[in-house]
Amino acid sequence: MTDIQIEFDALRTARVRVDDALSTFESAGTVGGDLAGLTGEDRLAGKVRDFADNWDYNRGKLIEKLQFVRDGIDAIVDTMTEVDAELARQAEEAAPDTDSDSDSDGEP
Repeated sequence: MTDIQIEFDALRTARVRVDDALSTFESAGTVGGDLAGLTGEDRLAGKVRDFADNWDYNRGKLIEKLQFVRDGIDAIVDTMTEVDAELARQAEEAAPDTDSDSDSDGEP
């Protein structure tokens, strides 16, 4: 029989790291709009705005992907915890009751 071994500590560590990255990107806010006007050159300001718009869009996509990864880690931990508990319950039910077996045939 093959054993399933899940490193719950590693999953929890990964969850914390994903949360940290998510918090960083969520708190970053928008960039560039304020800086564009400070360049003093219209063409450069346009490039700064383009970069900022792309950054904001892609930051949003990255946030979505990090949320997906976080939710996946949570699902793995929750599911495997439930599976472990159910397998333990079934193993206990299937285990022979040694105390009652020795009493039923009259021998100690």
